Amino acid sequence: MQTLLRQDDTMIAVETASAIVDFADILEATKVIYDDQASEAPWNNCDGFEHEIKTTDWGGFNRSEMQGHCYCGEPFGVIVIMLPDDGDYGIFDWQRSMGATRQVAREAVAADRRRTLAQLVEWYSNGWQWFGVKCDFNVLGQDFGASVWGIDDDDYARREIVSEIANEVADQLEKADFTVTNRPVRPDHPGREAKRTRIRRNLNMQNWSE
Repeated sequence: MQTLLRQDDTMIAVETASAIVDFADILEATKVIYDDQASEAPWNNCDGFEHEIKTTDWGGFNRSEMQGHCYCGEPFGVIVIMLPDDGDYGIFDWQRSMGATRQVAREAVAADRRRTLAQLVEWYSNGWQWFGVKCDFNVLGQDFGASVWGIDDDDYARREIVSEIANEVADQLEKADFTVTNRPVRPDHPGREAKRTRIRRNLNMQNWSE
């Protein structure tokens, strides 16, 4: 709202706005968008996807390799993706420390390797897309905003990062003396790789030894 005040021969325009900002409005201004600047392969950007590939043909792999074979186009054609033999990222030891039997711990490692291999096959077969999360919020001509880029998972961006970016903007508004209402209580958020590690290690949390 704008109010006009006259002072002698000068007209002064005073613009006012509510000092109360609903967190939902900040969320609405927070968007997931394509990151066209990022081109790096996601396995080079994310821990836990170390691997090697070898070229083959449709008849050139054995049954133990079938899960990791795919067609990825030129220049490689048909490839087999191979994970390092020692790449359990501490899952076995962590499972054992939590009381899991050796069998359950081995199954947890195997399940993680299957998921990793399936994700790599998906990337090699169908490509990948990078995303960014950005919020631009303007009040009384003041710009408040935050963004993060290079996210390889659209669902993760919407589920986790949108609220984090909205909270960053809410922090900026509160520092500027606005009041942000209906703001959810923020849990302690570990870093993204810590989350990935936690998810990987929380596999098969059942069938513990007595």
